[in-house]
Amino acid sequence: MLKKFAFVLCFMLACSTAVAGEKEHRALAEELIKITEGDMVMEKMKAQVTMIFQQITAQMNVQEADKPKLDKYSKRFDAILKEDMAWDKVKTQYLDLYTSVFTEEETKGLVDFYKSDLGKKVTAKMPELMQQSMTVARTYMQGVVPKLETLTEEMRKEFEPQGAQAPGQEAPAANAAPAGSKEGKKE
Repeated sequence: MLKKFAFVLCFMLACSTAVAGEKEHRALAEELIKITEGDMVMEKMKAQVTMIFQQITAQMNVQEADKPKLDKYSKRFDAILKEDMAWDKVKTQYLDLYTSVFTEEETKGLVDFYKSDLGKKVTAKMPELMQQSMTVARTYMQGVVPKLETLTEEMRKEFEPQGAQAPGQEAPAANAAPAGSKEGKKE
């Protein structure tokens, strides 16, 4: 009986230590997300989606008389964003992600780094760096895309079954007389 009690006690202590470690790990992950402004990701996405919505509505050339209708849709749009793109909706998934990718020790190291002057600079400069990186990548891809298009067109032609017609072309009728023959003409 005493052995069972000691075993249960040890098991409970081990479980409570694991739970405490998990809570600490999640708290560190939440701190890391905050200091790297990861919690602003949904706000940035909302801003991008809002900009797209505004572009779409601007292209609709809504007449002044229809502005109240547009306002009705804009309010629904805002409500959807507020409801479905709130940080609180995805916070748990982000914490799960961070704690699955980084160990507690790694998370602590990252928190320490991002609290440092250099870490703060990385956080501040990262959006600019990412934007410029995307510009470089887009510019580079402008030269690559035509080559890839040529390659895929060559592949399509080589693998296209013999006798297959290109899109938009009709196959000749089976009973049709060749062009220029007397069989196809009435005299």
